[in-house]
Amino acid sequence: MSEARLHHLAVVVADIDHSAKIYCELLGVRPTTQVIHDQKQKVYVQFLSGPALGEMQLELLAPASEDSPVASALKKGGGPNHLCFEVKDMNQALQKARQQGCRVICEPIEAAAIADRQIAFVFTPDEQIVEFVAAPLSKG
Repeated sequence: MSEARLHHLAVVVADIDHSAKIYCELLGVRPTTQVIHDQKQKVYVQFLSGPALGEMQLELLAPASEDSPVASALKKGGGPNHLCFEVKDMNQALQKARQQGCRVICEPIEAAAIADRQIAFVFTPDEQIVEFVAAPLSKG
């Protein structure tokens, strides 16, 4: 997976508008998307970026329903949830993750907040969540 690059850090919050304002004022970042309701993931999402983050983005996540995958994280206080890495080959990334003892907890699906690019989630042997996002298709 040498082709992977850090895409974003996801943080679970109760109120995206409130948290975005804090991060924008604190870090000098800005929203790069509107708040998006991703019905497949059962979350509300907004991305922030700016010089303080380098090439990485900050993803704010809030549950859209009680059965949202991030609802239990919010009940525990929210905060950092997962790291996401952009990969050129999703199948290869998942195969390598399985070889390392990771369990796929979400097979590839389209993500509304990332231009419908495919994402997948794995649970590492040390109980961390890692997300993979497919690199955009090259135009050429």
